[in-house]
Amino acid sequence: MPKVLPIFIALLISLATLLVLWSLPANVWADWKPATCLTTGCFCESTTPHSPIRQTANTISSLAFVFSGMLVMVRRKHADRLPHVYAVIMGLACIFIGVGSAFYHASLTFIGQFFDVFGMFLLAALTLVYAWERIWNLRLTTTLSLYLALNLLLSWLQITIPDTRRYAFAVVLMLALAFEYYFRLKKKPQIEVRWLWIGTGLLGGAYIIWILDNTRVVCFENSLFQGHAIWHILGAVAVLFLHRYYVSEIVT
Repeated sequence: MPKVLPIFIALLISLATLLVLWSLPANVWADWKPATCLTTGCFCESTTPHSPIRQTANTISSLAFVFSGMLVMVRRKHADRLPHVYAVIMGLACIFIGVGSAFYHASLTFIGQFFDVFGMFLLAALTLVYAWERIWNLRLTTTLSLYLALNLLLSWLQITIPDTRRYAFAVVLMLALAFEYYFRLKKKPQIEVRWLWIGTGLLGGAYIIWILDNTRVVCFENSLFQGHAIWHILGAVAVLFLHRYYVSEIVT
């Protein structure tokens, strides 16, 4: 599939998402349960209460993940180790992150918050179970069952104890990196580790920007230049490097 096609589809999904949000009544979110961040401030960007999109920059930048997701799902012609079903799941998780995060920043509702973090769980959980699959040579059905169970557990945790959502995401991601390292020690695969380092470095830099924005150390409330928007874009690019790392593994 030529790369121009997935980019075009990503553009259509992004435009459709924004058009749907903009077409809603200005007070559409008034009666919805608010996101937990509203008590302390939902990142640096100022909110527009009389608009269906309460945070413009953070909403639009979220859709960068839609483009990453579509590019990840492009079927490859060379013989790499990554099964196409995992690439599809990875791509769909990214699209879910993009649309879910856009919904969250547009609405600043609790349900939006759930979908935003749920997409992140979908991606992080995949990186963890894919490491398990390669370490212990798990069957596809076993891996997908573990993936489903892990996401159900994380969803339950997010609903019952929402303040743990970010810590849970960090724990799953750190476990995934640890098991990925163990996989390389045990199996010694032919894989280009530099792509993982670049992706991890981008994500680490993005997280620093996230902290500066969330704590308002660097904050321009009424500007389209938002630290949290940069976090979205760098995170989406980091996913592409993670995918590049996976497809660099050669079947021996």
